Amino acid sequence: MDALAYIVTNLGSELFYTIALPIIYWAWSKRTGYRLGIIFLLSMWLNSAVKYALAIPRPSPTGTVRVIHPETGGGYAFPSGHAQGSTTFWGYLATEVRKKWFWVVASLVVILVSLSRIYLNVHWPSDVAGGIVIGVALVVLGSFGGRLLERLRLPAYVRIAGAVVAPLVLYSIHHTGDVHMLVGLLIGLPIGRVLEESLVGWDEKAPLLVQVAKVLLGMAGFLVVRMGLKAVLPDLGLMHVLRYAVAGIWVSFGAPWAFKALGWSQK
Repeated sequence: MDALAYIVTNLGSELFYTIALPIIYWAWSKRTGYRLGIIFLLSMWLNSAVKYALAIPRPSPTGTVRVIHPETGGGYAFPSGHAQGSTTFWGYLATEVRKKWFWVVASLVVILVSLSRIYLNVHWPSDVAGGIVIGVALVVLGSFGGRLLERLRLPAYVRIAGAVVAPLVLYSIHHTGDVHMLVGLLIGLPIGRVLEESLVGWDEKAPLLVQVAKVLLGMAGFLVVRMGLKAVLPDLGLMHVLRYAVAGIWVSFGAPWAFKALGWSQK
């Protein structure tokens, strides 16, 4: 059970989302992947802000209760990032897929990830419940907000300005922990999306082997940008924001440009 809980809880880890979100954008649906990425990043920023605002401690080991794999949960307890993140990710994805069987799968993943946090004793049950409630609310708001912005059809310069200003406002409100990564990606992904729509116009559909090649190239580029800029830029908060902004632009614009240049696009 310990090993199973560890495997399940990693379905809500940063590594899982780092791999899953670009794959959805590059190989399945760039519209869904982009929207999902934005709402997920906003969800994780809000999770971090609430955690630091409330500063509720996590469970501690006692003579009769263990804390298993504490490295899977750092910082404060409420709300559970794994529960909120999985609810946001799988919940929004289910609203896009719109299949009953996928709703069942999504609900099952959220329940199992949430229960694993309690089993590992890295969260209180209230943390998990709070994360799920906040995640559901963000899925509803994100679905409504995405449709509204799509209807407004804002000019490119307005979208780019909003992509820079809004995340920096969030950063000024709360910039503790890994928020620089979230804010940087919130800046880079929308800018890259505008550039992709204007300059590339690629089709994410492709044969299976090409999809695999796209993912490998895309992830390699992401790692090169992320680690290369880390070695070059000063170790300052805003420099980390810049680093992840460039990484976000690579995901939503640089990689698609490379795919089309290599002929890995149906259009």
